[in-house]
Amino acid sequence: MLSLLSGLPGADDFRAIARRVDTARHHGVPAGCILELDLTTVPAETAHFDPVAIVSSLAGGRRPLLLRETVAAIHRAAEDDRVAGLIARVQLSAAAPGPVQELREAIAAFTAAKPSLAWAEDYPGTLSYYLASAFGEVWLQPSGTVGLIGFATHPMFLRDALDKAGVSAEFIAKGEYKSAANMFTEQAYTEAHREADARLLDSLAEQVWRDVAASRGIDEAALDALADRAPLRRDAAVEAKLVDRIGFRDQAYARIAELAGAPVTGPAGADGDDAPQRLFLARYARSGAPGLPTPSLPGVKSDRRIAVVTLSGPIVNGRGERPLLPLGGSSAGGDTIAAALRQAAAAPGTAAIVLRVDSPGGSVTASETIWREVVRARERGIPVVASMGAVAASGGYYVSMAADAIVANPGTLTGSIGVITGKLIARGLKDKLGVGSDVVRTNANADAWSPDAPFTADQHAQVAASAEMFYDDFVARVAEGREMTVEAVHEVARGRVWTGADAAERGLVDELGGLRTAIRRAKILAGIDPDTKVKAEFLPGSSVKDLLRPKASSQPAAALADVLAGAVLGSVAGAVEQTGRALNGVNALWLGDWRF
Repeated sequence: MLSLLSGLPGADDFRAIARRVDTARHHGVPAGCILELDLTTVPAETAHFDPVAIVSSLAGGRRPLLLRETVAAIHRAAEDDRVAGLIARVQLSAAAPGPVQELREAIAAFTAAKPSLAWAEDYPGTLSYYLASAFGEVWLQPSGTVGLIGFATHPMFLRDALDKAGVSAEFIAKGEYKSAANMFTEQAYTEAHREADARLLDSLAEQVWRDVAASRGIDEAALDALADRAPLRRDAAVEAKLVDRIGFRDQAYARIAELAGAPVTGPAGADGDDAPQRLFLARYARSGAPGLPTPSLPGVKSDRRIAVVTLSGPIVNGRGERPLLPLGGSSAGGDTIAAALRQAAAAPGTAAIVLRVDSPGGSVTASETIWREVVRARERGIPVVASMGAVAASGGYYVSMAADAIVANPGTLTGSIGVITGKLIARGLKDKLGVGSDVVRTNANADAWSPDAPFTADQHAQVAASAEMFYDDFVARVAEGREMTVEAVHEVARGRVWTGADAAERGLVDELGGLRTAIRRAKILAGIDPDTKVKAEFLPGSSVKDLLRPKASSQPAAALADVLAGAVLGSVAGAVEQTGRALNGVNALWLGDWRF
């Protein structure tokens, strides 16, 4: 009898079964669960074609969440009755302020509604602790430190090194603050370069001290004084009220279980049978929504949507590049982004467009191409809102300036309204290495951009005139888009980079916030109640199909719909008739070949 009873399910088995049933009933999210998040890096702005990720997905894995997906999931969890708390390891080694602020805003919103806890072995830098301070409790491992040390920048200047190598630099900059070429032409900071960098750092420090002081209940002046003593060891960090408790990971997990209202069992607490179930945020983000399926949720308008066109990376002519591996760099092609804007503007049901920009700039002509499509979308009556991520400077500001409204994070690097052009001359290096070269030309300027010789006087004058024209166009278009005078724009232009907060004070930005703020603004401009949920379409696509599928023409598919529909219906009979002949080598037109 005992042997028979030993094969029956025990209490632990019944609890496990009950949990699985409960999880299934709640669309893959266990009731009262605690979400886990790894913030050792900031989520990426965009996804790229990655064969490793594809193999991982075939094996049951998932690609990491993007920044917008992470932010959306945290906001969703704050209102989800199935979620009881949030715990995250916050250990950023390096990050851009803008994306950190978008994450922080989402975490602060969650903390206002539910328990949250940040833990780390060490907070290596200012932005790492800045993000952690948005959580309800901040934990630190005993041997760790709080690296709230402020901000610094250390630009590199290569002029002397280039001189020794036999390389000289010839650049023409329009705007004394346009400092991109200074690393090649200067030995140290120029006065304008130092002024701009100093103000950037001061603005970032002001933002961080203000937000941390508000979250932790510390005076800003006291916080600034603490930064002069940082990195702070455990006792000093607790005494300064920067850290709530010193402890290890298992103790932090036990604490979040306690804060979430779950019974704590065993020495570690959080891993006992009665402890709440945990779920990675990435898994939660891809789970079903509570209640009815998303398309049937009240307030969702299936006939109207917001198109989000993402421009990420340096702006280049043509289609741009998408790396095949995560380590590769990417660029934003003017043709690709312009086509995405045309597609969004032509698609039925597009209520507004949000142009998400994360770019330091690049090609003048490619930026102008994108700018033109923003103008054309607005001419069609479709509102356009620019949303600035980590950086939207130079060409990144150029593509944004024609939008109905510009939204930037307080720490976004933006502006840099100026032009720079030039070349490096390697004739001396070639001579040192014994590399000979000569030239044959048909016209005087055929080899103007050769690295073998400086510009002639006439060539220099032409390049300078082009830079002047580009700058004047840039300033005039900013003045038109921002409804400012040319003189007022020139005062804040001249190649100077601002934080989003400073840019807003100078009329270059309309509102401070992240992508969610920009989408809200776009809904208002489109006449949609800002609290109404609408679908979002993200362009350009980055799937394998998008990369490999050839397009019939440069015309947006939505604009071809009426033409193609008539053509398809009119040719159905012919296509069917040709099918039989296709087997004998005659080409047939299949309905599946039409893409619209």
